[in-house]
Amino acid sequence: MKTTRHPAVIDLLGGTPRGAGADTATTVTAPTPPPAPKRPRRRDSRSPRLRYVAALIVVVALLGWFVLRLLSGNDERAQERIADETDTSETAPTLDVTPPVLASASTTETESTACRTDPGDQISGPGVIAAFEHAYYVTRSGTAVRALTTPDTSLPATEKIQAGIDTVPTGTTHCVRITPIAAGIYSVALTEMRPGQPPAQFPQTITAKEVDGRWFVDVIN
Repeated sequence: MKTTRHPAVIDLLGGTPRGAGADTATTVTAPTPPPAPKRPRRRDSRSPRLRYVAALIVVVALLGWFVLRLLSGNDERAQERIADETDTSETAPTLDVTPPVLASASTTETESTACRTDPGDQISGPGVIAAFEHAYYVTRSGTAVRALTTPDTSLPATEKIQAGIDTVPTGTTHCVRITPIAAGIYSVALTEMRPGQPPAQFPQTITAKEVDGRWFVDVIN
């Protein structure tokens, strides 16, 4: 006798209850995964203000470069102009300068402080002193020297003056600076320059006298 088991009785041998078949089976559908969320669209991290600042920097840099080029060009032109102005070796006009004239025989006492080498004169005290020294060093004549002294002078005679001149080497030059001290009295700085020797200076005080409209050397100290 076949026994029919109740569908709800579980087979002791395992498995599903017999007879359940398609009537009791339930189809299980796997859940559909939710759609992936859309990524938010990336926005440009650079703001419009930064872009404007960058553009402004570029413009300023270009303007600075242009200004520097302009200034450097002006400097080069200025230097060329200065060089042209200072280069006067070929275009500078030659000045016609007349050299100063040496003191003449009419040199006055107010002009006698210059160091003199001229022939002098007998129209003033400084003039006769300059003539006295010129006769001694340039003319080298004792007679000419003695002729410029007063008749009663204490200076040596012509022969002794000539002997002194002969001891001075030929080619010796001189310079005499005459400064008035009082009427007819002068401070004299005589500089003697012998060949191959350093200059020697002799300070003197000379008294000059006017006799018959002409001046003569009287005393030398």
